[in-house]
Amino acid sequence: MFSSALAFHSRQLDLKLRLDYLWAIQAEGDRDDMERVKLDNKRILFNLLPGHVAQHFLMSNPRTMDLYYQSYSQVGVMFASIPNFNDFYIELDGNNMGVECLRLLNEIIADFDELMDKECYKDIEKIKTFGSTYMAAVGLAPATGTKAKKSICSHLSTLADFSIKMFDVLDEINCLSYNDFVLRVGINVGPAVAGVIGARRPQYDIWGNTVNVASRMDSTGVQGKIQVTEDVCKILQRCYKFVCRGKVSVKGKGEMLTYFLERKATGNN
Repeated sequence: MFSSALAFHSRQLDLKLRLDYLWAIQAEGDRDDMERVKLDNKRILFNLLPGHVAQHFLMSNPRTMDLYYQSYSQVGVMFASIPNFNDFYIELDGNNMGVECLRLLNEIIADFDELMDKECYKDIEKIKTFGSTYMAAVGLAPATGTKAKKSICSHLSTLADFSIKMFDVLDEINCLSYNDFVLRVGINVGPAVAGVIGARRPQYDIWGNTVNVASRMDSTGVQGKIQVTEDVCKILQRCYKFVCRGKVSVKGKGEMLTYFLERKATGNN
């Protein structure tokens, strides 16, 4: 009886150790899955929001989370649109009721995003796209530690370079797709407020008169040109060549003196 009891106890102990091992393996697998989901969610959050804003939400207590906003004294804002895309878009059986047109627009926007991923454009934040219009801004990332803030001239130069490169990207797409899309860009500089609106689908956006005027620089612009305000011209006139367009009627602002940004001035990098 003692031998039988000892054998039974040994068997029970062996089963317990086996179960503990299996549970430990399962728990480790669950932890790996949770960590993988956490990393995926973090990656999505950093795609939806600028890095410093996403970090703010990760560090905050969800129960006490308040409206996130930040005021900036000098922000460069750009609107770039493809005004003749609406003429291109048509719903026919041959293009899957417009899906193929949207597919091409997606490729264009994706190429703009890829251009922005370059190291030289890391300070630019894509704000959003609506229709065939691409909105971006620079000067929104706060300086941390002992890192000196870049001057608004440096920020605007980055945004101007990006705008010029967008024309090259669209030309390449036109060459490959046998289309004749044209780009129209408007840039302004000034104070703005940035913030995150929404809970289930939070959206980072910027507001203010600076943003409104930048949008008007696009809508009142000329196809194939980069129209800027007088403030932008004054800041970048040493590095770029500008052509005065003259006064343009801007909704809510009356007559505004605007300029076309052509290219970097000779002798500058």
